[in-house]
Amino acid sequence: MKYLLLLAIRIYWKLPTRLHQRCIFRETCSHYVYRIASTQGLWAGIQAIKLRFKLCRPGYVVYKSEGRYYLKTANGVIIEEEDIAPSELPPICNNILDLDDSSYIVSHATSPKKPIRLVK
Repeated sequence: MKYLLLLAIRIYWKLPTRLHQRCIFRETCSHYVYRIASTQGLWAGIQAIKLRFKLCRPGYVVYKSEGRYYLKTANGVIIEEEDIAPSELPPICNNILDLDDSSYIVSHATSPKKPIRLVK
């Protein structure tokens, strides 16, 4: 059964890239699942798919704090800069919340929020 999952991923890779969703992770979801399934088996591959879908959608925000970039998923998980796809970081993406820029924070503050949990 593991080989059916790996075959399905290989077929997915053969599809034109315009049919793929843009991945927010440096190691794309399909490559991550392929690696996990090939080394740890079918069940681990299925769990990897579930984890990536849970982390990836329905939304996220990229922010800069203390000179480093982080991605916060909709369910509150923090992804560090090393694991974020280059397409989500400057100079390609400029839609980033800069917590290092105090003028930006003051001008965009609307109401008190729970502090952002940073993974160190």
